[in-house]
Amino acid sequence: MLKINQNVSKDAQTRTLLKELLKVHQVHQAYNVRDLTDADEQILEKAFNLTREMMLKISTKKIKFADKKWDSLFNFLMAEQIAFARVLASGDDNLNGYVQAKNQAQQAYALAETAINNLENEK
Repeated sequence: MLKINQNVSKDAQTRTLLKELLKVHQVHQAYNVRDLTDADEQILEKAFNLTREMMLKISTKKIKFADKKWDSLFNFLMAEQIAFARVLASGDDNLNGYVQAKNQAQQAYALAETAINNLENEK
């Protein structure tokens, strides 16, 4: 389990969404080298449903993190999720936007991974 604790956000739902978006990014990266598995599909569906459920909080910027670093990581990962949804909804016309969002999310993911490892090593 990823240690995204209360130091990152006081809101448990926000922490859960961030964890799901990190998993989604892992699925997107895996898709570069292999077909999606049923487990991958479940991760994508769970994250999509959680994102849709929290869309009002996301769009009104009511998702709060303890510091700006987590805010920007969340924004990059969320942009990847939205770009992917656009490709699914409207086809390959949005593929370039998705590739760009995925590349930015990769940088954010690397920073998030480092931050999570630092949190886990604080014990």
